[in-house]
Amino acid sequence: MIESKRPSERLYNLHCLRVIAALAVVYFHTTSSAGLALSWDVGSRGVDVFFVISGFIIAYIGTTSPDRFFLRRLIRIVPFYWAATLFVFAMVSVAPQLFRSTSASVPHLIASLLFIPHLSVTGEMQPTLILGWSLNFEMFFYVLFALALWISPRRSPLLCAAWLLALVLAIHASGTDNAILGFYGRPIVLEFCYGIGVYYLFNWCSARREQLARHGALKWSLIVLLVASLAALVVLEKDYRDIVPRYLVGGIPSFFIVASALLLERLYGLAAKSRLIYLLGESSYIIYLVHPYIVFAALRVAFRGAHDFPLPMLVLLIIGLLALTSAIAVAIHLLFEKPVMAYLRARLASRAAPGLPTPS
Repeated sequence: MIESKRPSERLYNLHCLRVIAALAVVYFHTTSSAGLALSWDVGSRGVDVFFVISGFIIAYIGTTSPDRFFLRRLIRIVPFYWAATLFVFAMVSVAPQLFRSTSASVPHLIASLLFIPHLSVTGEMQPTLILGWSLNFEMFFYVLFALALWISPRRSPLLCAAWLLALVLAIHASGTDNAILGFYGRPIVLEFCYGIGVYYLFNWCSARREQLARHGALKWSLIVLLVASLAALVVLEKDYRDIVPRYLVGGIPSFFIVASALLLERLYGLAAKSRLIYLLGESSYIIYLVHPYIVFAALRVAFRGAHDFPLPMLVLLIIGLLALTSAIAVAIHLLFEKPVMAYLRARLASRAAPGLPTPS
């Protein structure tokens, strides 16, 4: 759950953005060369939106409730990731012919479970659960932020952002060929810094909420900025994905998307308060991690040769796969993830710090 500093308020628009980002990545893999091989294979920049959201929300909840910060993040991230990783490993062990980029390697599995970057059979830094590569960045960010909180809760976002920037510059300046250092030195980690920037902008505007809310022109400017940034994210991915660095063509529009969506809610009350959107937002972590296995299994088993379908059939198929993935993710969230997190929070986080909120 994403909560604000006031218990009665929730940041609903972040849930909406999480849904859009997760389903965009589903669409990307569905239409990519590994899927339907369509020309409009966009949507991978949903990951960039996730990273900016993560930078914002970690700064937001970390400075609000620093006690047991890292434990709460582990409870949020680890249970489903470990369960899904072990399930995929078991499936690869039993039926390796069904998987093209995953092997039943025990050392690789251990590295995956510990969030340590490790070369896969494809030669890329992909864990057993393929999309867990982004969680390696997330966990690294959590560790840095936890250290920053220990040094100075008030200045932790600035400290963490400075460390990330210094790390990227130092690794690139060193010219190292170490694969793990090269992984953490990817400029995409700067998108966490963008999210921290959103945090400071959000706080500044929140402190001047009544004054800014009187300006109707600002509301419409934020709406235009949100729409234009969403369009830019798609266009720049399609036309410049191999030309301009991702932290620019993906990260900068994502910064404006997250900032404008948050400010529209905080200043003007324009929020996506649909229960369905909220539930999908809560399930977006699962949607993101499991969708390749659902989508590719469906395309290879039930819809072989679907790339030759007429356009109306392709549209219906894509919508159906988005809906199927969402439904399965919601079921996993309600039946597994939510009960497990509630149990662990009751046993660990709340016992360690009674009375403190445990946002996720």
